Amino acid sequence: MTNQIWLTVQPGESQGVSPKLPSDSRTKILEAAFAALSRDGYENASIKDIAAEAGVAQGLVHYYFKYKQQLVLAVLFEVCKKMDIYTAEGEQGAMAAFENFKTLLRTRPDAHTLYIQLIGVGLHDEEIGAGIRENIRGERGKVEELARQVLAERETDPRPARAIAGAVWAGILGIMVQKMVDPDFNADEAVDALAAMSLQAVYPSGLETA
Repeated sequence: MTNQIWLTVQPGESQGVSPKLPSDSRTKILEAAFAALSRDGYENASIKDIAAEAGVAQGLVHYYFKYKQQLVLAVLFEVCKKMDIYTAEGEQGAMAAFENFKTLLRTRPDAHTLYIQLIGVGLHDEEIGAGIRENIRGERGKVEELARQVLAERETDPRPARAIAGAVWAGILGIMVQKMVDPDFNADEAVDALAAMSLQAVYPSGLETA
């Protein structure tokens, strides 16, 4: 399956999971859910469709995931684990993260499309919305930590880190959306500009405190 490496996860380790179940059942379901959601969209991908895609009984899907939102959020968080762009610290880590983001924009458009789609779903579905909010806060927190590290390297005021992180994450989401809807959009150029503006914002002399 195309998405097998992308969504490889360990089967549930909860004591409530029967040892008689195939060890890769949960993995197959998550892979199938990612494929169906990416291809058909949230509204059109049913539990029945996902079960058929995974080659398992519909009841087995419900065994691991009691309802559709629970399954969708599991897919979301597993995908985001695989999309982790933070590989180093400080300014070096910030630059590496932007380069990794450019790579993911080129190689995983399906994952970014699903992510943006689920943000829209979350505006009307309370549970999906809560999961999206948790994810965005976590990702924004990683950007904030990088900003604080760069500020520390520059021996400057750390207080702008949170605001910088909010602006950077807004830029990242905006680039994802433009990449999705406009085939002529130069995402690499936009990411480079975002990186330059972000790093300049981290340590402008005008914001340094006495």
